[in-house]
Amino acid sequence: MPKASQLSNEEVSKILHLKLLCKTVKEILKLLNRYKSMIYRVLTRKTPYEPKPRSAKPRATDIRRDRRIQRMASSQKMSVREITGASRLQISKNTVHR
Repeated sequence: MPKASQLSNEEVSKILHLKLLCKTVKEILKLLNRYKSMIYRVLTRKTPYEPKPRSAKPRATDIRRDRRIQRMASSQKMSVREITGASRLQISKNTVHR
């Protein structure tokens, strides 16, 4: 099941501003091209709108280390085991393959 897209702070402020200008929910959803439920959620929320943080495991490598692993794999023709040993990180075989 796909995750719903989140509203930006700019979109939330637009929704609230349009409601203050006495626009209906139908008019707002046509202007912003969003679902009716999203607009109602913003309008009926008692607390300020904050997008929920996405739960995910943090990355084991950063962009720089990813490039280094790619260079090791392409230029030196190292095996996965050699790359994991040379990278000095606790990374899995799948991380190296990716």
